[in-house]
Amino acid sequence: MQNRTLGRYQLLRELGRGAMGVVYLAHDPEIDRQVAIKTVRFFETVPAREGEEARQRFIREARAAGRLLHPGIVTVFDVGEADDNMYLAMEFIEGQTLDSFCDPDNLLPIETVAEMVAGIAESLHFAHEADIVHRDVKPANLMRVGDTACKIMDFGLAKPSNAQLTQDGALLGTPSYMSPEQIRGENADRRSDLFSLSVVLFELATGQRPFGGDSISSIIYRIVHEEPRDATALAGRVPQSLNAFLQRALAKEPATRFENGLEYAAALRRTVREQTAATVRLEREDPETETSLPPKVATVPRSSPTPYVLTALLLVIGSAAAAYYFREEIGIAHFFEPKEIWWETQVRTEPPGLEVKMDGIPLSADLAGLVRFKPEGPFGVLTAGLECRTTEHPITAVDAGGEVVLVVEPTELDWRLDAGTAAAVRLNGKKVGTAPVDLKLKLCDENHLQLSAAGFRPLSLDIPAGASALQARTLLSGLTLTSIPNGVMNFPKSSLSLVYYVDGKRVDPKSGRLELTEGEHELRIKNAGYWIDRRRKFRVTADQTVTPDLKPPPLTTLTVQAFPANCKVFLRRPGGEWKFFDDTPVRKKIAVGRYQVRVKLNPTGETRDRDVELVAGDTPPVRVAFGRTP
Repeated sequence: MQNRTLGRYQLLRELGRGAMGVVYLAHDPEIDRQVAIKTVRFFETVPAREGEEARQRFIREARAAGRLLHPGIVTVFDVGEADDNMYLAMEFIEGQTLDSFCDPDNLLPIETVAEMVAGIAESLHFAHEADIVHRDVKPANLMRVGDTACKIMDFGLAKPSNAQLTQDGALLGTPSYMSPEQIRGENADRRSDLFSLSVVLFELATGQRPFGGDSISSIIYRIVHEEPRDATALAGRVPQSLNAFLQRALAKEPATRFENGLEYAAALRRTVREQTAATVRLEREDPETETSLPPKVATVPRSSPTPYVLTALLLVIGSAAAAYYFREEIGIAHFFEPKEIWWETQVRTEPPGLEVKMDGIPLSADLAGLVRFKPEGPFGVLTAGLECRTTEHPITAVDAGGEVVLVVEPTELDWRLDAGTAAAVRLNGKKVGTAPVDLKLKLCDENHLQLSAAGFRPLSLDIPAGASALQARTLLSGLTLTSIPNGVMNFPKSSLSLVYYVDGKRVDPKSGRLELTEGEHELRIKNAGYWIDRRRKFRVTADQTVTPDLKPPPLTTLTVQAFPANCKVFLRRPGGEWKFFDDTPVRKKIAVGRYQVRVKLNPTGETRDRDVELVAGDTPPVRVAFGRTP
């Protein structure tokens, strides 16, 4: 795998593989950090005619998942396609997936399991509030990163609650952890994710799944038609109160289950807390029986120690009271001050080194990213920013003793633009080259992109100010120049010999027609001998034929007489250049119109100018005489 890349990412080593794709550890050179890259094989099963639609839908859904910034959810940084592979770039974390703790010989304590699952339910609630349903909650997608802290993975393959990524009737998820409505192909909402999480809880608590079976079909049948097994009967360590919780959480009808992740988490913690309290209470209320006490031993009567004990106790109380009363005078007041209790959490930023503020006040550099807050709350809000980017994290009690990562989106994006043809590219009004070309976008500013190429429709793209790198990549990856369809121009008929130009290029009219791209064009006709030069703009429509309304002007006769006769005649249109016309006397056919005539006497170089307007029919001759005042 040495030096292998996928897009801009350098693949370092393989982390794992499954039915949906392969996961690699990779390096992102853009912001110099390690990420997890997951290639997605799902599209290999989609018919070719639906492939592009599925890809675009996948990109939109991954963008939605990328907005889930939460400590309990693995962050999606990027989505793209390279080397015919769709991929996701995600936060790289180290830990153990929960399937490591589903083995009956490696089960975690019930209290630890309950707190982990409650935290996962709260993270799912955050996603559900953003209208994102995971649809594949299972132990392999849950990573334990602390004693009771977990992160949910593969949210990049999740979908908005109204989206359909698979074909009709196809299953998205792992059958053993799917809800009944998911198997039936019905709408799977937040309660479906909580059903799957409850299967995980059952397995972590008992080492077995609530719906067993030797085949996928038998498992699916039991999920839809049979009640879950009794967790307490399977594992005596599971209390009846937790078994009752699981029976409700695994109910067939979604309306019978817990409504959301917060309700689920609160009920689970309450169930385990009450069971623990009941166990402690029973232990305290179980008095030792008479038979369990040691036998009584006869003792020799002696004087009672009570007077001595009371005297010593009074002396201690008196000394303490005196010390408290005179605490200021004798300098021990600080011993009587109540000690404050503080909680701590570690904070870091992505990219590293950004300034972090607590309620708007920068953290002291001496604390090295450590934040202290009082247990009673309010706890405060952490913020970090880079140029136009700002991210915040309201501190909760769950953060105590853990780590908060403030992820700030990149403010710049390097993108190699390939429009599929040699297109001229302008960025924010400035020409940057011909595609393929490397662009550097400042995402905090608005970016306006223009592409143009012969035979293609011009293309404009606006990337709004403050767009995320993922949004910008998604917009740029969809840039495609559209070829301009053709129409036909018929050459206008004429009895004169004419030279034709279309859009400044000379064309051959022999075929009588010319195929042109859709849009506006210019036709020009010329005959230098007759002084004909006319232009006309016309529009071509795709798959249609047009004949421009452009005809040569009528001809008339220009007559020039001079005395003496040894003269040359020059001609021009008003404002044009003088051109030699003929030697006198002149009588030639020419296009009607306004002209300027110059007669030059050869021996002396004298000239006489006349303005004439030639009309159809007979035009009076132009007469010029030299040797007298004109």
